[in-house]
Amino acid sequence: MAAALPDEQLNVHFRRGQEIPHDQVRVIPESLPNDNIGRNMKRFQPYFNNEGGGGCWPYPAVDSDGNWSGGLKPSGKESGDCRNSVGQVYVRGAWYKGRYGIMYTWFAPKDETGVGGGHRYEWEGAVIWVNNPNVPDAKMVGGAVSAHHGWKTTTNIAGDVSFYQGHPLCKYYVDTAVFGTHRIGWTDKVGGLQPAVAWEQLPAPARNALLSTDWGHATFMLGYGFLDHLANAYPF
Repeated sequence: MAAALPDEQLNVHFRRGQEIPHDQVRVIPESLPNDNIGRNMKRFQPYFNNEGGGGCWPYPAVDSDGNWSGGLKPSGKESGDCRNSVGQVYVRGAWYKGRYGIMYTWFAPKDETGVGGGHRYEWEGAVIWVNNPNVPDAKMVGGAVSAHHGWKTTTNIAGDVSFYQGHPLCKYYVDTAVFGTHRIGWTDKVGGLQPAVAWEQLPAPARNALLSTDWGHATFMLGYGFLDHLANAYPF
C-alpha cells in the first residue's frame, strides 16, 4: 500500500459538516489549477453519457461546507429521484512509471439494479493517461474505466476511444454480467460535462468530508490509496 500523501491527512481543526439529502448538496464551482496541468485536466475531461437511460446521473457528493450526501436506498426505479443534477466530477493526477494519469471520479446517490438490488452510494471513474501534462499539446496514450472496484485498461486509443471536441467519450451503463449494477465504459455517444474540481482545489471541509464519510460498498478513489488505484489503472 502506498504511503498517504500529505494532503490526504484529515484536518481535525475543521468542524465536520453533516449528512444532508442528496438533492440538497450544493455543487462546488469548477476549480482547476491555472497551469498546463489544470488545462489538460479540463481538455481531457470525459463526456459522461448515461447510456440506456438507467441509473442515476452524477451528483455532488459533498459541498464546500463539508456536508455530505445521504444518498438513496436502492428501491423503486433504477433512476428514481436521481436524474435532476448538473453533477460534479472530482479530478486528481500523478506521475506513475513515466506517464501521467488523470483520474476523474463521479458520484451517484445509489447504484440500483433492474430487479431491486444494489447499494446506497456509487463511485465510478476513468483515468486518462498522457505523455506530459506540463505541455499544452499533451497526448493521450492510454485509458482506463472503472467497474466494480476494478479497471478495464487500453492503449488502443484509436480503436477503443471516441472523442468530441478533444474530450474522450465515456458511458455509464448496466453491466449485465455483474447482477445488473452499473459501470463505466467507452462509447461513441456524446453526453455531458460536469463542473470539475481538482483534489488540491477542494475547500478543506469538502476534502475532509470525502475522506471521512463511510461510502459503504462504494470506494472514493482520489483520497486514501489514490496511488494504488492509479497503479491498478495503469495499462502499459
